[in-house]
Amino acid sequence: MSSLEAAEKVVYLTIQDFNEKWAGRTLRGFAEAQEALQRIFVLFHKCMTCLVSIFLRGIILNATKFCIATFLSNLGDIIYSVVIAWYIADVLQSGFLMGAVLFSLGLSRFIAGLLCGPVIDRIGAKLFLWLSDIIRAIIVLVLAILLWDHTVSFVILIMVSVLFGAIDAFYWSASESIKPRLVATEYLSRLNSQYFTVVRTTIILGPLIAAWMVESISIERSLIAMSILYVFSTFFILFIDSKNSHLENMNDNNDNTSYFSDLRLGFSFLNRQKMFFYLVITMFFVNIGANGVNVLFPFLAKNVSDDAKYLGYIYSSMSMGSLLTGLIFSVNSIQKVELKVIYFSFLLQAAGIAALCFTQHFLIILIFVFVIGLMTGFIGVLIPTFVQRSVPIHLLGRVNSIMMAISMLSTPVAQFIFGVSVDYFNIKYLFFIAGALGIVTSLCSLLINERKGAPRETVM
Repeated sequence: MSSLEAAEKVVYLTIQDFNEKWAGRTLRGFAEAQEALQRIFVLFHKCMTCLVSIFLRGIILNATKFCIATFLSNLGDIIYSVVIAWYIADVLQSGFLMGAVLFSLGLSRFIAGLLCGPVIDRIGAKLFLWLSDIIRAIIVLVLAILLWDHTVSFVILIMVSVLFGAIDAFYWSASESIKPRLVATEYLSRLNSQYFTVVRTTIILGPLIAAWMVESISIERSLIAMSILYVFSTFFILFIDSKNSHLENMNDNNDNTSYFSDLRLGFSFLNRQKMFFYLVITMFFVNIGANGVNVLFPFLAKNVSDDAKYLGYIYSSMSMGSLLTGLIFSVNSIQKVELKVIYFSFLLQAAGIAALCFTQHFLIILIFVFVIGLMTGFIGVLIPTFVQRSVPIHLLGRVNSIMMAISMLSTPVAQFIFGVSVDYFNIKYLFFIAGALGIVTSLCSLLINERKGAPRETVM
């Protein structure tokens, strides 16, 4: 060799030649095993494809995916409410801003609830569920960025509240409208009970999780975590099959009609079907008493003891009653729902509220509150089931949105009336008034229902 570099090149080229020869050789026995290895690879690929299709195409039931999406979305809503309330109270320290945010949230829910029905019926409930979660994820993410930059103003918080309220109205109306498309009619009560149980569970868990997140990872990171919850919810919604065979060709809606014609059609349906009209009126007045009780509970606990844990016992007792109802109906479907059963549940709920004025014994109070929660659970399952079975599928979005809007309107009315009255009247009298309002309304509706007869269920 003329030089060391020449020797290195010869060694390098020799090694490269060996590598190329060995790379092109077939190991002994590989030719015989190649076919078997190919079969194993194909089988593995088919198994993985099957597992993915099991989840995406509905062997995991539509109802299950819907309930998971509801859990994630509602958990995000509850955490958002607690986090924003804490931010206003702790950082901004503005009672006026707190009231303005809550008022704008409730007002936008009411207005959007009245108007969203025709849009949902025309475009589809599934699309609105998906869009609602996507939009909320974006809003929460932008709000987290603004909080990091300390650029959140009064106007921004009000705008976010208005948007959230309107999106909530669309989301919950779409949730009620899509249920008949997920399961057969005889299983609607089971789906409604599972849905009710999921919502009540998030109401219990949400504040606890929100408090831990604010304390441990800051408000900004809490908002980012909520955005992730909404994104996961959209994933489950995306793969829900909402085209059940028992509802094929049931949409009689005329695409040539205007939006306002569709809106009037929903109101005219309630006007023609007097039993639904009476049900909406009953819900409004009974809910004034039922929602007013939530204002009175802290003062009731204060009368029993100065310890705040007694208020927790009261709310826990009510939640356990509601959860028990949800669990019962989750395994037992209701084959037929009658209006008189709904009105009787209203009556028992109101009687439990009125009974709270006659006792100061805390154990008895907890029993009455448990009964109130139990009846609240019954009502929360029976009314959606009745509406979904009785309203034609192409009108379901409109009717649901109107009923929910009127029902939600009773909440601020009740909070204002009973909140102001606490300063002037003994809470025992207020409990009696709240219960009496429900009792009188329920009895009147029962009598009207017996005289006129209940509407027949619509065959889906």
